[in-house]
Amino acid sequence: MKNEKNNDLFNKLATAENDFFSSQLFSPVLKGKPIRVRIAGILFTLEVVKPKNFEGWGVFSPVNYKTARFIREPNMAEKEQYFRLFPALRLVLCRNANNQWGGVPANQADTRFKIQGVVPIQLISEVQMFDHIKVRFDGTSIWFEQIDPRSNPRTAIYLRECATKLLEPKKLELPGLTQEDRDAYQIAYGIALAADIEAKRDKQEERIKDALDRAGAKYQSYIERKDTYTIEYTVDGTKHRSVVKKDTLAVESAGICLAGTDRNFDLQSLVGVIRQGQRGHRIVRVGDNRLADGQGYTQAAYDHQLNNPHGDDDDYD
Repeated sequence: MKNEKNNDLFNKLATAENDFFSSQLFSPVLKGKPIRVRIAGILFTLEVVKPKNFEGWGVFSPVNYKTARFIREPNMAEKEQYFRLFPALRLVLCRNANNQWGGVPANQADTRFKIQGVVPIQLISEVQMFDHIKVRFDGTSIWFEQIDPRSNPRTAIYLRECATKLLEPKKLELPGLTQEDRDAYQIAYGIALAADIEAKRDKQEERIKDALDRAGAKYQSYIERKDTYTIEYTVDGTKHRSVVKKDTLAVESAGICLAGTDRNFDLQSLVGVIRQGQRGHRIVRVGDNRLADGQGYTQAAYDHQLNNPHGDDDDYD
């Protein structure tokens, strides 16, 4: 009797093993992540080895108890059957960074999920900012199903147009705009505004660098104020700080004594003046520039240079 029971157990295990290796597994897969499937009550974690770094929806075949290989793409019926296993959730898209889309709930009255902030959506395609989408939550990840057929596409089009113009959120005027749409726009607007500011800063930085490069100086940094830039740079290894107009890079304050002629120069021509002054040891720093490189020119040095403009015995720093 004992031998018969052992034989039945071995037969069941053999049958389960045969069923496992002959089965086809349908699952979404993220790059570098394993497949998790439950067969006969047992949870298996399988790494996709063929093709390596696969990402997407697929039907797979087990190679062994640890690995699987891609066989084919699933059909629509298989995907719909998978989606029906999990609860649906509707979101508004409001962020896309490095091809990772994120959204916020399209219906705050849905209390089934406690969602705070922007949530990532996996395997999403053919969407645009502010689209309303339908997703499924499997307890770990949120999977894109489709654009919500109940949503009004005109809302997303309007919000995208406003975002392109960087229209302030408080100025949105489309009738029927929900609070959830406004929340999504507020998030996207903040991201777009920050990106626009950074892009403009990068553009201005390149403009400043170019002017200094043409004059043979080396850019260090700049601070933006209302109508001016305070720029730090080096001329032949010596650090300087000057204030220039934003629009023209015309000098407002050279940072060295130019006897009131600061505004006769722009940033590029100022470098030439500084270089000549450094070679002749005739520069007198003024204002913030006195400590630009950790040292300054004293009034005694200034007076000495005025009285001895061509002197060679200048011991002042």
